[in-house]
Amino acid sequence: MSSSPDLKHLAHDLNNIFSRILGSVDLLKTKLAANNDLTSLLNNIEASTYLASEIIEDTILAGQQQKKFRRINFNSLINEIVSSTLIPNKKFEFKLDLDPNLKPVIGKYSDFYRLLLNLVTNSIEAITSDGCISITTNNRNTEKNIEIIIKDNGKGIDENSLPLIFNESFSTKSSISGFGLSVVKKVIEAYNGSIEVESSAGLGSTFKIKLQAAESIEHQHDSSGKSILIAEDEPVLRELLVDLLQSYGYKAVPASNGQEVLNNIEKNPFLDLLIIDNKMPDMDGTTCIKEIEKTNKEIPIILASGSQIESGYIFTTKKFRIITKPYNFEELLLQIEELTR
Repeated sequence: MSSSPDLKHLAHDLNNIFSRILGSVDLLKTKLAANNDLTSLLNNIEASTYLASEIIEDTILAGQQQKKFRRINFNSLINEIVSSTLIPNKKFEFKLDLDPNLKPVIGKYSDFYRLLLNLVTNSIEAITSDGCISITTNNRNTEKNIEIIIKDNGKGIDENSLPLIFNESFSTKSSISGFGLSVVKKVIEAYNGSIEVESSAGLGSTFKIKLQAAESIEHQHDSSGKSILIAEDEPVLRELLVDLLQSYGYKAVPASNGQEVLNNIEKNPFLDLLIIDNKMPDMDGTTCIKEIEKTNKEIPIILASGSQIESGYIFTTKKFRIITKPYNFEELLLQIEELTR
């Protein structure tokens, strides 16, 4: 399906809205500290925003850009699914043992959300009376992987059916919520992971998922008075980014268009980083960067975009990154720390 210019503009505008939502969520999390009830609600908002954004990517922008992969914390994903799962006429409880230092993974939020939801739903449907579903996460010490274990005390799978459960045509139910175990396995393997199952009739089932962990990046959070210019024409998003950066000790310099960026660079020769939105009035982000390169000033740049960047121009700036909207502040912070080391 091709995407018209109007639809691309719609996707960009929606992703700007999603970025404002995620920025507000991140800022609220920094102010709420350890309020678990409210943090759970914020995680729900965050999860819903990611899912909505990826629906747009899969429909409006289908085939028009590369998939947006992000760093995903499986603990947050699990908590979101558990808090929103309600099956009528079923009595069961969740027991969670989640490693607080679990490493993130790289991928699409909707892929991991759906496969986890499918496995949890299967466990719930396997429970015929009062039951328990335990979910454990851990970092595998000897490998660069994380492990997710989902265990239930349901009716289990008989020995004849067990070897067949990942086959496309196999099902022990008249209907399957989400997508089947064959697709779950394909998604996991697409991310270079693996899934194993242990089960016996009447003794419940245990699914073990192993996924490649993202490279660890320790937060420095030592801003050392570093100055970051934020060029964003959306006032709400610009103010959110200023507040978030200031909460980490950075000096934030706001700009609303490309010309203000150029003026600030001339006035402030000691800027440590530029965050430039690609879609701005009068002078877009790529044009602004070209003008900056003419000055021969080597300033690290992050170009933020809510849609595909179609320009074939190759930037000569040595320290340059592109971040796609919507992003959470964790993603942006990692890029800032990497570029300002």
